[in-house]
Amino acid sequence: MPRPGLLRSVFGRVTLSALLVSLLSTLALFLVVQKIVDDDGRTMLAREVDTDLAGLADIYLSGGGSELRDRMSDRLAVNREDGERSWYLLADANGRILAGNLDRWPAIAPEVSEARFVVLPDGERMFARATQLGPTTRLVVGRSNYRGEALLTRLAVAFSIAGAGIALLSLIAGHFAARRLRARVGMVNATFDAVRAGSITARAPSAGDNDELAELAANTNTMLDQLERLVEAQRAVSDQTAHEIRTPLMHLDTRILKAMEGTQDEALLRTLEQSRGEIRGVVRLLDSLLDIASTQAMRGDLRGLADVDLSDIAESLADLYGASAEELGIGFHARIASGVHFRADPMQMTRLMSNLLDNAFKYVPSGGSVTLQLAPGPHIIVQDDGPGIPCADRERVFDRYVRLDGARGGGHGLGLSLARAIAERHALSLHVEDAAPGARFVVQPEKGDD
Repeated sequence: MPRPGLLRSVFGRVTLSALLVSLLSTLALFLVVQKIVDDDGRTMLAREVDTDLAGLADIYLSGGGSELRDRMSDRLAVNREDGERSWYLLADANGRILAGNLDRWPAIAPEVSEARFVVLPDGERMFARATQLGPTTRLVVGRSNYRGEALLTRLAVAFSIAGAGIALLSLIAGHFAARRLRARVGMVNATFDAVRAGSITARAPSAGDNDELAELAANTNTMLDQLERLVEAQRAVSDQTAHEIRTPLMHLDTRILKAMEGTQDEALLRTLEQSRGEIRGVVRLLDSLLDIASTQAMRGDLRGLADVDLSDIAESLADLYGASAEELGIGFHARIASGVHFRADPMQMTRLMSNLLDNAFKYVPSGGSVTLQLAPGPHIIVQDDGPGIPCADRERVFDRYVRLDGARGGGHGLGLSLARAIAERHALSLHVEDAAPGARFVVQPEKGDD
């Protein structure tokens, strides 16, 4: 089974979730710190602006407008050591500039002594407060916030670097943690793969950690122990059942045979011979049922399988059925690729192909034809030009005891069921298609195993 992609992997999603949480946590912390720094900076600016504004208001009250304009000029002439800028504007009630370094009144209300950040026409940003000094005079004082903005920039850079570092460490830690967890889960999955491939004795190794994955491995091994016991019990019951039923039937057949040897009554002989035939039919039915059950139980079990030359098996069957086809007046064609090898049970692969051929010969009328094809893969095709199989019955024909109308000879309807069980045991699929006319039975590797 292919390994899932990053977003489909549990461990990948956990690693990405940890990365996302770390980044979001860093971002949230940055926003909190930014808010605190911004609020503190605004408070300090407000305090500085309010102090300056209060001093200028006192000057206006004590010295009048002329003294206020002189002091404003003195302040504008001073170069601040911290590099911050100051803005002043004294205006009358009509907005006419009386003094200061602003060329227009900013969007700030002096009537309520409003204080806030204002963007000037040249793009500069200042924190300012305006106040009404008298009925016809108003004053605004502003300060730049270069230090606060520079501090926020440094904080953003610092948090970006820290966030990248945290993200990298989260990825590294998550990667190694996910690798370790994936390796432990992979051991459990490998155990299931081994069991599915036929190693019923495979068990998940214990990692030694007392955690959920160790519990999963222990539960897996407990389940596989029980599964192995059930499989062995099923095989034992099947073998015992076959022995217990077949033995009395064979004894009965022997007694009938002895009875036939001791009588000359023609009617009785015909009845006894008919009884022997029915006994042999019951034995064949029993053998077929047991074969189907045991084959289904061994699905994926590689024990007893070996490298088999399917071409040799197909050639032998072609010779055998070719002779039978001549007697029945049926055309038989074989197209068999040479050197087709496959890991399989040779007897079961022989039964698979022979059951498909038997089924084809049952339904093909005299004058018809049957084709056997073998190609690497393996791909096995048995095709006939008989009446075909209705679409509604193309899956039903593989059920037990199903026999469609028009079959030549007897049977219990178990041949195709056994053929599919054998195919599935070898990781092959078996289905039927419309051959127009006739039916085409196709054996090929199961999807994903080509």
